Amino acid sequence: MEEEAVNKAINLIYLSPKHDGGKDQVALNLLKGLQDNGTADQYEVICWDYSVKTLRHLAPDAQYRVLKSKRRLGDNALHMLQTMYINTLKLRKIIKEDHIQVLFHIRYINGLFKLPTKTVMIPHDIRDITHRVLGAEKVPYYKYFIYKIIYAFDFKHADAIIAISNFDKQEITSFYPQYAKKVKMIYNPIITDSYHPKENNAKKYICAINCQYSHKNTITLIKAFEIIKEKIPYQLVLIGNIPPRVQYLKEYVEQHGLERVVHFTGFISDEKIDEILSQTALYVNPSLFEGFGMTAVEAMIKKIPALVSDIPVNREVTFGFAQYYDDLQNPEALAKAIMDCLDDPPTEKALEQTSEKLRYTFHYRKIAEEYHSFFLSCIEQ
Repeated sequence: MEEEAVNKAINLIYLSPKHDGGKDQVALNLLKGLQDNGTADQYEVICWDYSVKTLRHLAPDAQYRVLKSKRRLGDNALHMLQTMYINTLKLRKIIKEDHIQVLFHIRYINGLFKLPTKTVMIPHDIRDITHRVLGAEKVPYYKYFIYKIIYAFDFKHADAIIAISNFDKQEITSFYPQYAKKVKMIYNPIITDSYHPKENNAKKYICAINCQYSHKNTITLIKAFEIIKEKIPYQLVLIGNIPPRVQYLKEYVEQHGLERVVHFTGFISDEKIDEILSQTALYVNPSLFEGFGMTAVEAMIKKIPALVSDIPVNREVTFGFAQYYDDLQNPEALAKAIMDCLDDPPTEKALEQTSEKLRYTFHYRKIAEEYHSFFLSCIEQ
């Protein structure tokens, strides 16, 4: 391995065997951006064996350190211990052997000690300690204290901390003011170049993506749709995994006889998601909390009208171009907002202007270049 050519590393052992929503997607989009910018050959990717095929497809020019995983699906405790062990002990050897000058952790749990190189980490958000209670969702106290300890170690040992929005930066610096100078804001990278909808697709759906956590507030969307289902010609499509913690969503749909108009897709390919979005009249994100809120931005880039919860980060990343509703857990309020959006949709010109603004701001190659430049500056410092 050439010391001068490959001196930066991305730690992707955090990726799950099954797609884990936006956090995993940020890492994949960044890797593809480095590849398409022609800089992937300067990076070593550290990953588990179950991820390497996907990662090599995205960035064939990168170097790979492939680790053998003992993880069992659904065993989060084992995954946490594996991650801590690798990041505390094994990474030290990899850094020295491969002459790594800067290492980027794409999530938290970065190890118990400072590593012998410059390190950058991205927590994505610190919701579990800043918003322990969100609606009916409560982070148990034992998890709350575990996260507090993990963030304290990670932020202390990191040379830089990436915030994914100005809102996220404000939260990190408010709760950890001693590390404020370490925080660098870089928006999430978004890929939309492959989206080519068929002309004049009939609009059949109201859609939401990523329903696997209670704070996404999907139950309020289902109840709102139930109120208006007889007044509109659309069906509700909920895209993404439905793990046991939100199984109540399916139970509500079954108990209220909504199976014919409310559909759960599970995890599906990007191509299938694009097919559904091309037939979507309105994208809805009713989330109680976001660190960035990527799915609504992706929909707006694809020129789909969007209705989102009126929380600070949604205002920030949509630049005021979406429609917003407050009283977030009130199905009646959301139902009225949906009807207002459907009755007065934005013009094609407005959708196009919004798409261009957001596409430029969050384009995956632009954001990948920001990361690459920042990593170089870390080495120079």
